[in-house]
Amino acid sequence: MLVSLFVFANLVPGESMQLDRDAIAGGEIWRLWTGQFCHWSLLHLLGNLAAVGAFAMIAGKPLLRWLALLPVAAPLLSLVLLSLMPELQIYRGLSGLVAMLVVGVAMDGGLIGRVLALVWGAKLAFDALSGTQSPLLPEGIATTWQAHLAGFLLGLAAGAVFLHLDRKTASPS
Repeated sequence: MLVSLFVFANLVPGESMQLDRDAIAGGEIWRLWTGQFCHWSLLHLLGNLAAVGAFAMIAGKPLLRWLALLPVAAPLLSLVLLSLMPELQIYRGLSGLVAMLVVGVAMDGGLIGRVLALVWGAKLAFDALSGTQSPLLPEGIATTWQAHLAGFLLGLAAGAVFLHLDRKTASPS
């Protein structure tokens, strides 16, 4: 289902699938999901997918439980963006959810995963402070670093739940 949504959101014209504040207020609630899965350009899509692929190589099979969270995390991330960023009218891209996966890689990817998470954190700080445009985005489209931060925070919450479940499973009853 996730793959179908992802493919569909990138084949249909972005305007009809992007996270759009006015359209959602008008009842188009599917955009809470599809806005996270449609992109501004092919380069934007490929950059996001390359990150997910790299994370899968680093963390391996344990990343599957994180990927399974994406259909739940997508609308949560959209709601956070709409709530905390009243100036945000439209949004496209997987990078907020990729930020959630950074936590998964840090938890399940060993030393390399933790180093990657530190580098990613430095990039997030740089983006927030500098306002530099991503080379993956078309001219005039700003990086929404707030989505990256919100995704990271969702990842921390998911990580806490996973740690609790892992401990509960590991301890004898």
